[in-house]
Amino acid sequence: MSAFVFPISFTFLPQAINSKILVGVFGILALVYDSICKHQLTLSEPTLFAGLFAALFSVWCLYSVTASNTYDTIYAEYIVSFFTWMISAYGVCAALRIYHEEVNLEIITRYLLLVGVFQCITAVMIDNNASFSSFVDRFMDQGQDFYKKGHRLYGIGAALDPAGIRFSVILVMAAHQFASNSNVRSHSFYQASLLGSFAIITVIGAVISRTTVIGASLSLVYIIIALFRMRKGGFVTVRMVQIFFWFIIVMTCIIGAVIYFYRTSTTFHGYLRFGFEGFFNWVETGEFTTSSTDVLETMWVWPEDLHTWIFGRGTFGVFENYTDIGYCNFILYCGLVGMVLFSLFFIYCHLVQRRKYKEFGIISILLIILTFAIWVKVTTDIFFIDALLFCAVGDRLPETEQDPETEINENVVLQQQ
Repeated sequence: MSAFVFPISFTFLPQAINSKILVGVFGILALVYDSICKHQLTLSEPTLFAGLFAALFSVWCLYSVTASNTYDTIYAEYIVSFFTWMISAYGVCAALRIYHEEVNLEIITRYLLLVGVFQCITAVMIDNNASFSSFVDRFMDQGQDFYKKGHRLYGIGAALDPAGIRFSVILVMAAHQFASNSNVRSHSFYQASLLGSFAIITVIGAVISRTTVIGASLSLVYIIIALFRMRKGGFVTVRMVQIFFWFIIVMTCIIGAVIYFYRTSTTFHGYLRFGFEGFFNWVETGEFTTSSTDVLETMWVWPEDLHTWIFGRGTFGVFENYTDIGYCNFILYCGLVGMVLFSLFFIYCHLVQRRKYKEFGIISILLIILTFAIWVKVTTDIFFIDALLFCAVGDRLPETEQDPETEINENVVLQQQ
């Protein structure tokens, strides 16, 4: 899971071969094996439609690049990225099926949380243990020289905005499990461990990338709303009181530990001052500002003619467009038409999960908000979570709600010739 979510390159392999590619190779082998065993290759209707959106976006970007006579095909090749994520996600789920009977939403979220905590602990160890840092740098090539020069924490493939975005998605998924999963509600230890993992990713993740704060804020709001929605008939239930009790106890312990280490540890003090710079500035100066937001204010670069607004000019990146803001880069690269196609692609991918997983409506909306919020800062997307959800097993409906014909119609079966 970590090799999929946080891809890395290895010093002993060509740079083009990263860990996600290796997981994808395993995914291809697993897909071939499963197809032989089932005597058919099954592709779900949502997966096909998502692929169609990705193909349309790629074709439009190719048109923009060709019409502008440029050579930047970074998003003209997005269809390749789409299938790479999908086959790699299939490899992850195939690996998990070796141990688990089925890979569902709970299993996916549990492993995402483990990976998030692992990356945060690894980042702190790399920053504070020279021997461990040298060991990691010996085998893994992830641009660590740049991170060290800028005094930034990094894990194994987890750094800067991409890490913060993935941490944000993990926190949103964890919030959904805490609020809706009956297994979490019925086990106090499960609740405590989930909240503890949530806190570690929020605090250390924000030090690695302050983008993590976006996901943490959305998740906490959702948890609080979900707890109040548990009231039945307008009354406070015993189960709700128990969950509130554990939530308050765990969060009190976490906040207390954070305050203690902030006052006693110079290293942790520096971590918090950087990760939550905006909140410290808000308390101390009354303005919620950070060094990165100050830089972003100078990066709003827009097209100067109607043709570029509609079709783009086929250039992408901070050095070509003098901006790192996602919206500006998308419009300058492929115009409003391309950005709308890309937006519809993600809206479809997030919303379609509502049919597959129970009580996923609000989370799908949060994923949409997260997608468009991060484009204010960077162009990285969160399709990795949709790829995993496409490959995971959906929630089973009660037998009275099963409709065999509907189930058949939702899949396109390509019989082997």
